[in-house]
Amino acid sequence: MSDHSGAFKHRWFWYAILTVIGWAGWALLLKLGSEEIPSEVSLFVQNAGMVPLALIILTGGFAKEQGSRKGIAYSLANGIITGLGVLALLAAYRSGGNTSVVSVATSLYPLVTFALPYLC
Repeated sequence: MSDHSGAFKHRWFWYAILTVIGWAGWALLLKLGSEEIPSEVSLFVQNAGMVPLALIILTGGFAKEQGSRKGIAYSLANGIITGLGVLALLAAYRSGGNTSVVSVATSLYPLVTFALPYLC
């Protein structure tokens, strides 16, 4: 029998586990918040919550390299698309969708990513 503990020794594995935990908590809190406040307010407050982290990154020297304009444009487009996606997710939660079903259904997005190269 092969040793499957090799992944436990790599930092990427633990970062991936933290991502799963973070995204699960994000989905749960997003659902709970969407029951209490409108979608647009929720999106604004969620993004406002990222400001302290952005300030830490800027002042902590983590963002020393500004990067290319193309990279910045892609990142801004990513933020816009993500914001639209979050608004759609909030609409799904607010319309009475079951949190478990909505979260699993929306997590199928890698299928779109997988199909895009074949369509282009």
